[in-house]
Amino acid sequence: MDTASLLLIGAAGGAARGIVHAYDCMSEWLVRRREFRLSEEPATEGPPAFGTFYDIAGESIAAVVHTVLGAGVAVLMASWGQVNGGFATFAVGASAPLILVQLKHSRLAEIVIGDSNAPQSTQPHGLQPPPIGPPNEQTGPRRPDPGGAE
Repeated sequence: MDTASLLLIGAAGGAARGIVHAYDCMSEWLVRRREFRLSEEPATEGPPAFGTFYDIAGESIAAVVHTVLGAGVAVLMASWGQVNGGFATFAVGASAPLILVQLKHSRLAEIVIGDSNAPQSTQPHGLQPPPIGPPNEQTGPRRPDPGGAE
């Protein structure tokens, strides 16, 4: 997939996150308006305003930031070979803020940005991973050949 497609699909995923949040706020606002209309004792201040459930200025800025984050993380993940295809790129764009938070709290943060608060390696010191390759006399006995010939 070319870079322009990655940017557009990732940005669409980031924008979808903002749209879903706006829908959630609108649904809550509609529930409160319905409660106001059906209440036996109407409040003197009138039905709730949409602005009490959705900060238009703040959420608009957040939507732009999430769109940019979605595009950037989609390109990064594709360049590292972590995503392949449109749906995966869209999903990465939509979850870009969470992916970046997870990366910040990983061992990668210590390596890349020198974050001393990043988790340390869980492997105890002194242990070595098992050797890779054909067995030899130092690593232990060989398994018998399934064909019976040694």
